[in-house]
Amino acid sequence: MSKNQRQSKVIPIFFAVDDNYAPYLAVALSSLREHASPDREYRVYVLTEKLDELNRERLKALSAENISVEFVSVAERLCRFGEKLHLRDYYSKATYYRFFIPELFPQYDRCLYLDCDILLLRDAAELFGADLRQSWLAAVRDDVVSGNEVFEAYTERVLGVPSRRYFNAGILVMNLKAMRAVSIENRFLELIARRQYTVAQDQDYLNVLCAGHVHWLDGRWNATAFPDAEKGRKPFVVHFKLNFKPWHYSGISFENLFWEHAKKTGYLEGLLVELSGYGEELKARDSEQYEGLVALALKETVEHIEQSGMTNEHDIIPMLWRSKYGEIA
Repeated sequence: MSKNQRQSKVIPIFFAVDDNYAPYLAVALSSLREHASPDREYRVYVLTEKLDELNRERLKALSAENISVEFVSVAERLCRFGEKLHLRDYYSKATYYRFFIPELFPQYDRCLYLDCDILLLRDAAELFGADLRQSWLAAVRDDVVSGNEVFEAYTERVLGVPSRRYFNAGILVMNLKAMRAVSIENRFLELIARRQYTVAQDQDYLNVLCAGHVHWLDGRWNATAFPDAEKGRKPFVVHFKLNFKPWHYSGISFENLFWEHAKKTGYLEGLLVELSGYGEELKARDSEQYEGLVALALKETVEHIEQSGMTNEHDIIPMLWRSKYGEIA
């Protein structure tokens, strides 16, 4: 077999994780293993700043004959960004790691980047084989933004990205060769030095940087675990984002499948404790955080409109703000 033939069977898959998210990554890896083709080689790279030894052992235990798990420190790379990486709520610096992949892994022309809070219901090789053509990445339109007038206005007014062309960055097929050609990491550094996006953070930056260079995937490759997600067409990847997390709430779509995979990891007991201990106070905090996110998007949109002089008395967004919060401080 030639080198090119061997490489064509290799699927590099990247996750970004810290100790808090290691249990959810373990579940994702179990689902990856269940659907993996015996004819492909899956190279899993876990990008991390630090990860304790027990988590490394448990994640490594989920490897298989054709699935390797390797840990890659990005601590040195983070030094380039200093204190520029804005964080809020439950976010950590791990959410920005995907920007490092093109330069850190020059041996690959493409890869998959996957969030930890997912379940794969199909072979990752199918996703990896998406026809990127000249696009910088392939992704799914964000189903949380769609239909929310505040988020739609934010993406269009503040980011300059049409809301129907705003993608969720949790499931990506990355054209690393194309991203290296345009120096995507340097473009990110330049942009973050000029603008601070605080609503969806790294996802906002990716959407701004890659606008016009996105290949759109079938929505089933990144389906939020909404209450009706198990009805109709079966998703290919289930994404437990926002407040749709089976380790915090009962009655979540595909929760039974999540717990089946959790049994195959060393984290089942801890995840069950997390679920039982997630009381009303924490659930109320989740609701407050979501409402706060909507309010933040609304405030930034109104400020952008007023600073740019585009406001008028019939603009629905300033009207929404004033009806809820009064004048901007």
